[in-house]
Amino acid sequence: MAPAKARELIRPTRGLAASLDLVALSHALSARERAHVRGALVGLLRFHRTLARWPTIDRVPAATPIVACYARGALQGCALERGDLRGAERLARAFLAATASVRGELAVEVFYPHRLRWLDDPDTLEIGTEGVALVRRDAGPVLLMPQVARDHGVDGRGMLALLADKARLADDVDLSTHVPAGGWLAAWTVDAVATRLDDTEAASARAAARSGARDVDYAAAWLARMVDARGAVAFAIDARTRVLQPDGELGYARSAIAIEALAAHGGHARTVARARRWLGREIGRAMHGERVAGWPDDRPSVAGTLALACLAGVPAHDRLRALVADGRWRDLAASPAWPWHAGQVAAALGRETPHELWTWCVDSLARQSFAPYVALAARSRGDEAAHRRATAAVATFIRRSPPHVGGASATALPETALTAVAVQALAGAREYRAARAAALAFVRARQLLPDHVPAALDPALALGGFTASPIDDVLRADITGHALLALLA
Repeated sequence: MAPAKARELIRPTRGLAASLDLVALSHALSARERAHVRGALVGLLRFHRTLARWPTIDRVPAATPIVACYARGALQGCALERGDLRGAERLARAFLAATASVRGELAVEVFYPHRLRWLDDPDTLEIGTEGVALVRRDAGPVLLMPQVARDHGVDGRGMLALLADKARLADDVDLSTHVPAGGWLAAWTVDAVATRLDDTEAASARAAARSGARDVDYAAAWLARMVDARGAVAFAIDARTRVLQPDGELGYARSAIAIEALAAHGGHARTVARARRWLGREIGRAMHGERVAGWPDDRPSVAGTLALACLAGVPAHDRLRALVADGRWRDLAASPAWPWHAGQVAAALGRETPHELWTWCVDSLARQSFAPYVALAARSRGDEAAHRRATAAVATFIRRSPPHVGGASATALPETALTAVAVQALAGAREYRAARAAALAFVRARQLLPDHVPAALDPALALGGFTASPIDDVLRADITGHALLALLA
């Protein structure tokens, strides 16, 4: 890619918004403005259903509307309306174009361009938050909206590949490394309002207002819904496809995290007791040699599962101590996963952690990349020196600059769960309050609350949960569990 300063000299002189042929919002939509837009969309949806009584549309933004419609999580149509028209007419025309060939119950979302910037370095694209556009001298602008990354589950490179395909560039053009001569990349954010004729979100918001429910209560309620009558914790649910996944990799460990979070919240005591009994029974069966579907087949993962069960209040301490006592843990140290699980073991056993194992955990801070559980263990043991070392190590992974400020850089794209564990690990470390606040803000941004559930998702399944990452809408029990623990920390 050409150096940024050189490219600035040959950019279009008419400005970015004009180059994209968009009218952007001058400010983020207020609650009142969002309500006006939502009311207009409800009227348009009712007209779409009956073809009777065209709605009155007023007090909507004059910015360029982009309307997308979904049926059962699948995109059915998308259209934007440019031109020198009133905001109401723009919105109506975009809605009609997006829904013209679609039948049945729909969820719609309108996106208004908000912040626009030239994208000199594709690595700075905040995937999941920013859309991307290609501006060329000899052709109209080509745009991809931010939610395309979530709809297709792609990272930044994948997003740029989709843009190149939409622009009908040659197959060998890689926009992540080179933009053809006469072309420029731009990034843009949107302010979105999603609407359904289903009243789930509005009813939930009214009930929350009456009861004083907070974000943590929404998260706990979502977790409680994942626990069935037997106490079994469902692994995940896809609110886009409406598919429940009962089991998954390390399912019992992830279930323990959900139970720990519910217990910490304190509002679902009966559900917690039922889930603890179920997890305790499953652990007992597995440790007695019975075949238990989904039980880990490697000892480090077994140790981690038992540790998380202990943190969830399941009486498994004796089994965990036996697994690591008398130097038996050394047989596990060769596993690449052991540093992570060793931290979990130490967090669960606290001062009862074998001395040599704890020394190994502290020494491992110089060897492993991301060790929030060692920080949690140090705090539970009252080991101030180890706590300072461990929190300093965790804090280095919190992103201070875009993209994805506050996310934990333990993975290429920050994940909600890992960032949430970092928030827990940094609790009480005054020197890292700014890093912890940024990480908590990143986690909070992943929660699905009333007025912030994308049209692609079913709010009855999604409300309260936390998505896995900026581009992954799947809701997993342990992710929301980690997030709830972070909010409560």
